[in-house]
Amino acid sequence: MKLRLHENIKKLRKEKGLTQERLAEILDVSIGAVSKWESASNTPDIETIAILADFFDVSIDALLGYDISSKKIKDIVEQIYALSGMHKFDEAQAVSRDALTRYPHDFLICYTSASLYQLMALEKEDMKAARQAIKLYEEAKDHLSQNDDPGINEFTLNLNIASCYAFFDEKKAIKIFKENNFAGISDAVMAFTYLKMGETDESLKCSTGGIIKNLFGLLNCASYMMMALTMRKDKKSTDSAFELCENSLALIRMFKTKETGYLSKFEALFLVMKAYIYAIMGKEDLMESYLKEGKILARQYDMSSSNNIAKDIKFYYDKKESFIGFDSLGESAVEGIRKTINENVKKIPNIDQKIVDHILLKWDSL
Repeated sequence: MKLRLHENIKKLRKEKGLTQERLAEILDVSIGAVSKWESASNTPDIETIAILADFFDVSIDALLGYDISSKKIKDIVEQIYALSGMHKFDEAQAVSRDALTRYPHDFLICYTSASLYQLMALEKEDMKAARQAIKLYEEAKDHLSQNDDPGINEFTLNLNIASCYAFFDEKKAIKIFKENNFAGISDAVMAFTYLKMGETDESLKCSTGGIIKNLFGLLNCASYMMMALTMRKDKKSTDSAFELCENSLALIRMFKTKETGYLSKFEALFLVMKAYIYAIMGKEDLMESYLKEGKILARQYDMSSSNNIAKDIKFYYDKKESFIGFDSLGESAVEGIRKTINENVKKIPNIDQKIVDHILLKWDSL
């Protein structure tokens, strides 16, 4: 094991933007003492090491810099997750308590322990576990600078904290969810929380927003997946793309009203995609048939020019009378679809340019 105490003191001091003089002043020691610690010509006593660890917000093991420390922490984390996965909560808690005693300032230990108690709260509706999870998530936020997982940040920690509050303080949970509802990510859990509170109208409003955002997110991803599958140029992938296109059209038709509206523009686009897949399959008649159907629908949309999703979706229960949709197709579906094919699809590397040009030619001639 290699001790890196002197390197870490210098590194952590600089991360805090402190000079040796300022650190010495804070710790009430001489400048010479700090200089000797950092040059490894002297070592602080155990009490000072504890003070330094607390000041720099790291564990003593982390400050000392033992190579074995990070491995130990990873092993502990894996053990907690493994025991949690087997629902051995008593054993997992024992490991967590011991780890928190040894590494009270370690982000990963705090976060993993918080996750354990949140799982206990979910499975057992244990309010005490929910409170402990909140406490540990808050501590994890204090040590967030140690985190190297891009999927974990203050935003995700706040969502976990709000989920835990929902077990015993729904109003507090809603407040945090609203503060962190970027791109409607909290709509579903807010709908459920409002439902538990007996606030039906608010639950319907959140459900409506969640359905709209997720519907268009799903359709976008489906369209990109279809294109990627067709570019594999094997029958299995092409068949999968066709099935995904059919299901996407069924989804659009499930949510749209009978009248021509905003969703009609996307139905027209997916009909063109279906025609494109038929072109890849070499089925010219079916390609022309679905292109024609898509063109008719696109023209119908252009005649109505409605971007108000509220009037075009079956399950709309928000009190607001309008929910304006924005997309890259623009005001005209006919021109927007042509532009999408010509400026986006055609520029995809390795796309079959002949088929794309053929589709464009047919689209313009209809």
